Amino acid sequence: MSTPTSATRRARLVAALMLFLGLMGFGGQAFAASDPAPPYFALSVDDTTLTPGQGATLSVTFTNRQATPVTFLYATVFASEWGSPPSTAVHREITGCSGASWCDFGPTSVRFNLVAPSVPIAPGDSRTVTLPFRFTADSDCTAGALVGFHVYYFYYEYAQGTYQGGELPNPPAVSSLVCPPAP
Repeated sequence: MSTPTSATRRARLVAALMLFLGLMGFGGQAFAASDPAPPYFALSVDDTTLTPGQGATLSVTFTNRQATPVTFLYATVFASEWGSPPSTAVHREITGCSGASWCDFGPTSVRFNLVAPSVPIAPGDSRTVTLPFRFTADSDCTAGALVGFHVYYFYYEYAQGTYQGGELPNPPAVSSLVCPPAP
């Protein structure tokens, strides 16, 4: 009987490691032919040009593209400056959350989930979470800030299992900071 070569041992080790990770739920997600194509989310802002201190609302709409009801949804919406390098003189904040079962705010993001009675979400149906936001009154309006919103991470559960991902909206949901008109 011959001793396995170094390459054979490495291949066995990699196969065993991949099997272990897959069984533990850490392996890469396999996309079945039945998984619908994105987008799952539509993002929009009701005012795309803001002055310091002025507020607007970001609407985040999830649409169930599965053939069975979604029974749980978790999402993280991230706000980031686009275009020029971020300015330390521009400050933005998400000031509220409605339409979600739970919300948690970070310095540049908000996390939310939908549980009963907001779920189940029937195939083709949607749920919208609204997030009021603003540039703070002390923000430098000459910095030319442009803030874009995207779903950094999402996870949902449905009858056949779970699904997770992230999305950049197309078209993007953006709002720019401008100086107020001179009196």
